[in-house]
Amino acid sequence: MLYVIGTGVLAAFCVLLAVRICYQRRYIRTSDRINDCIFRNVAAYLLLIDPDFNVLQTNYRSTTGTAPKAAPPKVGNQLRCKNGEDAGVCGTHELCADCPVRAAITGVFRTKKGFSGLEVPMVLYTSDDHTETVDCDVSVAGNFLTVAGQPRVVLTVSDISAQKRTQRELEKARVRAEESDRMKSRFLANMSHELRTPLNAIIGFSELLMDDPAPTEKQEYMRIIRSNGEVLMQQLSDILDLSKIEAGTLGYEYSDVELNAVMEELEGGFRMRQPENSPVRITFHRKYPVRYIRTDRKRLIQVIANLLSNAVKFTSEGSVDFGFEIRGGELYVYVADTGAGIPEEHRGQLFQRFVKAGSFRQGIGIGLAISKSIVETMGGRIGVESRPGKGSTFWFTLPCKPEQ
Repeated sequence: MLYVIGTGVLAAFCVLLAVRICYQRRYIRTSDRINDCIFRNVAAYLLLIDPDFNVLQTNYRSTTGTAPKAAPPKVGNQLRCKNGEDAGVCGTHELCADCPVRAAITGVFRTKKGFSGLEVPMVLYTSDDHTETVDCDVSVAGNFLTVAGQPRVVLTVSDISAQKRTQRELEKARVRAEESDRMKSRFLANMSHELRTPLNAIIGFSELLMDDPAPTEKQEYMRIIRSNGEVLMQQLSDILDLSKIEAGTLGYEYSDVELNAVMEELEGGFRMRQPENSPVRITFHRKYPVRYIRTDRKRLIQVIANLLSNAVKFTSEGSVDFGFEIRGGELYVYVADTGAGIPEEHRGQLFQRFVKAGSFRQGIGIGLAISKSIVETMGGRIGVESRPGKGSTFWFTLPCKPEQ
């Protein structure tokens, strides 16, 4: 009887133990699936690494989704690092000795202390045939642990390419803002002088006119007053145009424009401004009998007049020649002078705002910048060719449909 009772109790105990074991196994499988799901959906690459840089476990396969080989891959091969892949095995490339990630992992195994916030630029292969790569920035962290008595490092690699791009753009914007602030400070300091100079001339010679000078002197005084008035008007117009460009409100009105008429009008206007017996000849070289182009007449005249004004300003003797050509689907306009020329190191800055080719000349340094903005808005290009001591040729192009 006791034997039967004992056997029953033992059987019941075995059943309960079997049920508990089954429950524990189901719990372990469920926990493993949950942990694996979490492990694979962490927004970072996790790699379990041994002291030989072998990847023992990871939450992803590779940058291409390809499963790793049977043998544990090295860290660089798992990440598809270009240097490691080119060398065949991570750590054998000549640049691997300088790899900050390898140095940091070695330091963790040596000191048993982790690291974080290591930002490294990397070039990774994104195709199995090693024909496509991607440049990226990663943030790397490493933590030391012991698994079954063996030293291991859990490496966390986060893609921070978007953050670094944003950071670089913000840095560029900061530099541009600081440069713009400096340029505007220079502009205001220069403008105060440039506006006073023609104003002083106008006021001074107006007072001299009140003293009833001789007829020849009167004519000269009036010419000086008119010349400085035109300079002042041009400076104020440039300032207003610059404000409109920055606000995006500079208007354009397109119509059919006869180019020869525009050029001859400019030629006559600039010749009239020249003093008698001027050593500088201003000449429009006509190449076509009649030539129409659909463009903004006012803005076209503004750009050419700006280039002519600069050419006359920097040419003490010789000639200022200008004209246009039709080159394929483009209108090419040029203004050539025999002035002092522009050193090569200064040419790249000429079309920037508040930059002048010569600090001793009148002007506030925005005429060429405005011309560049107008030309590019109208779909063209602008540039300069120059040889110091030989003169300069400023040119610009505009789209031009061929005549029917």
